Amino acid sequence: MYLVFARRYRPERFEDVVGQQHVTRALRNAVESGRVAHAYLFCGSRGVGKTTVARILAKALNCAEGPTPEPCCECDACRRIAVGTDIDVIEIDGASNRGIDAIRELRQNAGLTAARSRFKVYYIDEVHMLTEPAFNALLKTLEEPPPHVKFIFSTTDPQKVPETVRSRCQRFDFHRISDADLVGALEDICRTEELTVEEGGLKAIARSARGSLRDALGVLDQLAAMGREVTLEDVLHVLGAADARLLAELVDVLAEEDTARALELLDGALVGGTSVEDFAEQFARYLRDLLVAAYCGPEADALAGAAADAETLARQSGMFSADQLTYMMQLLREAALRARRETTGRIALELAVVRMSRLSELVPVQEALEALEGGGNPRTSAEPKAKGAPSAEERRRGAGPLRRMKDKLQRAKPGDPSPSAATAAPEVELPDGVDERKARQLAACAESPEVARSALQEEPLMQAFIQADKTLGLSPQLLRKRAEQQAEDEDATPPEQQ
Repeated sequence: MYLVFARRYRPERFEDVVGQQHVTRALRNAVESGRVAHAYLFCGSRGVGKTTVARILAKALNCAEGPTPEPCCECDACRRIAVGTDIDVIEIDGASNRGIDAIRELRQNAGLTAARSRFKVYYIDEVHMLTEPAFNALLKTLEEPPPHVKFIFSTTDPQKVPETVRSRCQRFDFHRISDADLVGALEDICRTEELTVEEGGLKAIARSARGSLRDALGVLDQLAAMGREVTLEDVLHVLGAADARLLAELVDVLAEEDTARALELLDGALVGGTSVEDFAEQFARYLRDLLVAAYCGPEADALAGAAADAETLARQSGMFSADQLTYMMQLLREAALRARRETTGRIALELAVVRMSRLSELVPVQEALEALEGGGNPRTSAEPKAKGAPSAEERRRGAGPLRRMKDKLQRAKPGDPSPSAATAAPEVELPDGVDERKARQLAACAESPEVARSALQEEPLMQAFIQADKTLGLSPQLLRKRAEQQAEDEDATPPEQQ
C-alpha cells in the first residue's frame, strides 16, 4: 500500500525532528538522566511535529534497549509505536472522545499495569476539546498518576486548556518551522525520491506551508505524481500562488503610478488561478519583506524565505516610505477580509490596487492639519494622470467639512458681527481648554442658521459649542431660538411702544 510522504518520512528519532531542537534536546536529556515527568503538554500549530515527538518519547521509554534517548526503532515495541498499534501507548482523539465517560474509562484503565512495556503512555490529541467535566475528572489522576503511567497532551489552542491542567504538566511550545529548514527537509526527500524541482519551486512550497512540514510534504507528494521533472510553473499552479516575478513587476508599476498596467498584472494573476484572498496575502507578505529590508537590510535573517532575492529587495525597498508600505498592507488586508466574507472581493482588491497606484496624491494627516491651521495649502503632487480627476486646487477647496467650517469662520458676510465686534464683547471667564478667540468666532457665526446646522453635524465643533455654552451661552440652537423669539416680540409690540 502506498504511503504518502508525510507518513513515509515521519521522523523516527529525536535528531530527525525538523526545527524543534529546543524540545528534542530537553526530552533527550530528561530520558537520559531519568527525569521524565509524568505529564507533558505540547502546544503548537498544525504539522510542526507534536504527535511525532510524542511517539518518539514513547519509544524512548519503552524501547527494548531503554529507557534510552536513542531508541533502536527495530524492536517490536518501537515498530508498534511507530504505526500506532501498541496496546500500551494509547492515542486518543480529544475531539471525538471529549466527554466524561471517556475520561472515566481512562482512569479505570490507568490503574492497570502495562501489558508488554515498561510504561503505559496516554497521548490525547487536541486536548482542549475536552469538556469541563472531563477535565475535572482527569485532575486527580493527572496530578498523582500510577508510577507506570505517562500522559502526553497536544493542542493547537493552549488558552482553552484549563489552568488547573496546565499547571500539572510540563509545557513545550513547538515553533513554526522556518522556511530554510523546510527547504532543507524537502531537498533531502527529493534526493531520496529522485525528484527534480526547478529552482524556486521548493522555496515557494515552503512559503505556502507557513511553518508546517506536513503541509509542505503534502504539496511535494502531489507534485511527484505529475512526474520526475517538476517546473516552477507546476508548483505555482498546484499552490494557486502568484509568481514572485509578477509581484516584483507590480511593485515597480505601482512606484511609477501606472494604474492601467497594475490592473492588467492583477487580472493576469487572477485569471491564472490565484484567488483574490491568496493574492492579497502574498502581495502583503512581499510588501512586508520590503519594509523589513528598508530597516534591516536585504540580507537580514528575518527575510529568510522571502519571495524576492536580495538584489530586488535592495532596489525596491527605497521606492516607498514606511508609512506608504504600511498603508498598502492595510489596504490588502481589508481586501482579503472582504474576499473572505463577500463575493465582491475582486472589486475590493482592484480598488486597493488603484489606491496604491496613486500614493503621491495622499497628504499626511499631520501635514494637512498644519496647513489648514496656518491658512496655507496642503502639499499636493502634480496633476493626476487619470482624465477628469480633480485638480490640486479643487482638492484644496473640497478638503472636507472642517475646511468649509474654517472658511465660514474666516469669511465675513453682510450683517454678520465683525471679528472686532466679537473681540469687543465683555470679558467672561472661559472654561478650561476653550480658546477665547475661537469661542468668540463661533459665537459670531452661530447666529447664521446654516453655520449652526453645520456645527451640529460635526462632532468636534458641536462639542466646542456645548463646552463654551456652559459659560457663554453659545449654543447655535439657543441663539437661533433667542433671535426668533426677539423677532416675534418685535412684531407683537405696537408701533407706538417701539
